Amino acid sequence: SRKEITENWEWLEQNLLQTLSIFENENDITTFVKGKIQGIIAEYNKSHDIREDDDTDKFKEAIAKFRKLFVMPEEEKLVNYYSCSYWKGKVPRQGWLYLSINHLCFYSYLLGKE
Repeated sequence: SRKEITENWEWLEQNLLQTLSIFENENDITTFVKGKIQGIIAEYNKSHDIREDDDTDKFKEAIAKFRKLFVMPEEEKLVNYYSCSYWKGKVPRQGWLYLSINHLCFYSYLLGKE
């Protein structure tokens, strides 16, 4: 309904608008807001016991890998995952960043080291 849309929009303005000023470009803002909204939806679905059956095969694989690598319970909902790099010393470590409702986890495998 229009009332719900207005309430949700006001929540976004009150809770995200100040944070958005720290980002340097619109792409970063869009990514942040999208991730935040996906997290809210995942939390809502979790609290209302709604299962998302439209997850893609790649996303289902990422969920399985996330749970296995970080020993996460079934209840821990993966919101999104990203390919990224983490600089440690002189060499960047290519890996995956997993964002769940309660955790932010990074995994990389470089020359036999996890």
